[in-house]
Parts: sequence; C-alpha cells; structure tokens
Amino acid sequence: MKKILFLVLMIALLSLSSCFELDNWDEPDCTWKGIVTDSYTNEPLLSSQNDWQIRIWERSWSGLENGASTHQDLRIKQDGTYQNTKLIAGTYDFLPYNGPFWPEDTIKGLMLKKDLEYNFTVTPYLQIVDSKIELVSENGKYYIKTAFKVKAPLLEKNGKPLPRLYEMRPFVSLSTFCGNGTDSSLGLSEYNDHVRIRPDNNAQNSWESLISNGPGNNTTPEYSFGLMPVKNGYTYYVRIGAAVDDPYRKHCYSPIVKIDVP
Repeated sequence: MKKILFLVLMIALLSLSSCFELDNWDEPDCTWKGIVTDSYTNEPLLSSQNDWQIRIWERSWSGLENGASTHQDLRIKQDGTYQNTKLIAGTYDFLPYNGPFWPEDTIKGLMLKKDLEYNFTVTPYLQIVDSKIELVSENGKYYIKTAFKVKAPLLEKNGKPLPRLYEMRPFVSLSTFCGNGTDSSLGLSEYNDHVRIRPDNNAQNSWESLISNGPGNNTTPEYSFGLMPVKNGYTYYVRIGAAVDDPYRKHCYSPIVKIDVP
C-alpha cells in the first residue's frame, strides 16, 4: 500500500513539474536617466526626494496587443535627476506625472537599447521668489524667520486656467533632504501648523485677488510664517513650498537654506 501511495505521489509531482517552463529571459540591465529642467530658470527643477514620478509603458512587449497595459514609475530625485538601471530594452511611452507643473503630453516611441539619456523641460505652476530664511534670537531663544512671495508666471495655458492656490508652508528637516517627499520633513506641529492657505478658505483667494503688481508680474505680496523654534547645537535645512489645488497638490520650492544653531 505504501509503495502504491509513493508511486501516486511521484506521478503527481512529475505532472506538476511538466507545467513549468524554463525562465530564459535576460536580466533587466538597461539604464534610463535624465534631467528635468525648469523652463523659467533653465536649471534642474527644484524638487523633493521621491515627490513625483515619470510614468513609462513598454509598448514593444509581445505579450499583449499594443504592449504592456501596466506602467512603471521612474522616481525623481531632489536634484531634478532620475535614473533606473534595471529596465528591459524596448520601445516605451513616457509621461511626466503628478508633478507641480502644467500637464505634459505623452511622449511616444522612445527607444531604450542599452543606455538612454532623456532630458526634458516642464513649466512649473508657481515660483517662490524673494525668499529670505534666517536664524534670529529673541529672549535668549533661537527661531527660524521666513519671508517670501509667490509668483504665478502663467494664469492660463492651452485654454486652461491656473488652479487656485492650495497652500503655502515651510519645510524643516535635520538632513539635506527637505520637502514633502519621503522622509524629507520633521513633521512637527510647530512647523506644519504654519500653513497660510488651505481649501476651506481657498474660494476667497482667486489669483486675481492674490497678485498685487499688475499684469505681467503676477506676484503676491510678501508673506511670512510665524517664528519657528529650533534647538541649540542642531543644524536645520529649511525651504518654502507652495502648491495649487490640482489633483496632486505637489509643491514648487524655494532653494534649501542651511541653518546652524549655536
């Protein structure tokens, strides 16, 4: 009886093994990299680590008509660059996705063989201008003091109006990674509560009422957050962000300022 059971199990295992095919695909070894440029400054876009992505679809894959139906995401670094070293050679569609800029069209038919460098330019919704971030002392304690303006260079593009302002806020970090991206902000209430505008009062703040310097300038008056307390002996990295009320609410940023507290 045991021999019969053993034979039955062996036959079952052999039949299952015949269902598997050898995986003979080459390991992904292609590199795709590039730089995202700000159309206003002609410099790499000021960003936050892993704050938004580039979405790609492989259209040369033969498993489905018109190629792969699911996408992959290439993450944007804080310095405005991106890179992925584990992709498969093929033909791809490419879309800058959910970033703080006017929508881009899908770019089709990009060929990835071994190495591809693809740089592209976006037009940010907003600019943080005339920003001042400094350390001040009051009554023996140290604080971060800020002042800035928000500029909306374009109030309309391709027939679509600029979305309303969602928020303006400071970002404070203990590392050089500073912003709304992953692990890029302290997340403390004494910093995050310094929010100037949110949707509950956004309806009263159209761009026409916010900008004060007439056509062609489109800049708000100067804003300042409340004094933000900091600890002695620490180094902080600080910047200001502003976001519009589109589906993604991603921030446009000022440069990062390093603050050394005595």
